[in-house]
Amino acid sequence: MIFLFFDEPTYLDWLNKNFWWPVILCVLIVLIGFYFIYVHRPKPKLKPLSEEEISLIINLFGGEANIKGVSKEGSRYSFILKNVEKCNLEKIKDLGATGVFVSGNAVKLIFPFNGDVIMNKFSL
Repeated sequence: MIFLFFDEPTYLDWLNKNFWWPVILCVLIVLIGFYFIYVHRPKPKLKPLSEEEISLIINLFGGEANIKGVSKEGSRYSFILKNVEKCNLEKIKDLGATGVFVSGNAVKLIFPFNGDVIMNKFSL
C-alpha cells in the first residue's frame, strides 16, 4: 500500500509484510498477564492451631468419644460422628467455619485454618 504522496514504502507496508512479530508480542503479553494473575498470586496463609484451640474444636464436636473419624475432601473436612445432636454447630460457625453441611452422621465444613492436625488425630 503506497500512499499517493509517498513514492517509497511506508511503515504500514513493512507491517503488512511482517505481520508475525505483533502477533508474537501480543501472545507474550497475554502469557505474562496470566502468569501474574494465576501462578504468581500470593497464597493465603493459614494460621496454626494451639493445643487449646484443638481441644476446643474437638469438644464442640461432642468430644473425642463422639468422633468416629475425620477425612478431607479437597478443602472440606468431613467429621463422622456417633451422635450429631452433641455437636454445637453454632459455635463452630462462630469460629469461622463455612459451608457447614450435616448429612446423616457426617458434618462437612471448611475451616479458615489448617485442620490437618485434627484430621491426623482421628484419621479413618
